[in-house]
Amino acid sequence: MQPITFCNRCRGMKVGYNKRYLLHCLLCREWVAKASKLLILGVVLSSIIFRYPVSTGVLFREIDQPEPATLNEASFLPPAPEPRVTVSISAMLAKYGVDSSQRDRVAKAIVTSAHKYNVDPRLVASIVIVESGANPFAVSGSDSVGIMQIHLPTWGTLADAQGINLFKIEDNADLGVRILSGYIAAHGVWGGVASYNGQTDDPVSQRAIDEYVQKVQKIYGYTPPLNPIATQAILQ
Repeated sequence: MQPITFCNRCRGMKVGYNKRYLLHCLLCREWVAKASKLLILGVVLSSIIFRYPVSTGVLFREIDQPEPATLNEASFLPPAPEPRVTVSISAMLAKYGVDSSQRDRVAKAIVTSAHKYNVDPRLVASIVIVESGANPFAVSGSDSVGIMQIHLPTWGTLADAQGINLFKIEDNADLGVRILSGYIAAHGVWGGVASYNGQTDDPVSQRAIDEYVQKVQKIYGYTPPLNPIATQAILQ
């Protein structure tokens, strides 16, 4: 049996979709009012859809392509050192007679490590010149090795644990500058340089450390300020 529907306004009856009911729908004010409302609503919705279209690329991004990479720590690293810095350090090494066959490699290792640990590369080069003359195979009587003369009794265990080859220029420079940067952070630049050479309460050894710092300062091009008492004596 077909469903029966009544018009709420004029009680017109629908039995199926016959011609008589369709004609009634066209004439019935209530039906026309409802149809008008639907039409207006449809127009409004259409205008919204066309005004703010939905991008298919957003809807299907997870399927079609991966999300862009998020920022990582590399994004916040300072810019890489300019090549001219390496050239300058290489020229500085040449001035002090560093072997030309290793000079550019040593300069690059110094600049890379100095940049990594935020230390002045000229200061690192000055220490390398004083410590070993940039000889990667230098071994001292106190069991210090490589271009930065890493002290084996102090740092050898760390080097072994981290797989650091102290006779490799890059490894030695990296560990040496890492150690130096820690001393500088704790004691300032020249106090850090003194600590790198060794700290002692023995006056004779301390005098040797002071001379070591002065050598580094001379190569670096640093002139310590005069002692106020000494300056007064000179003026008199």
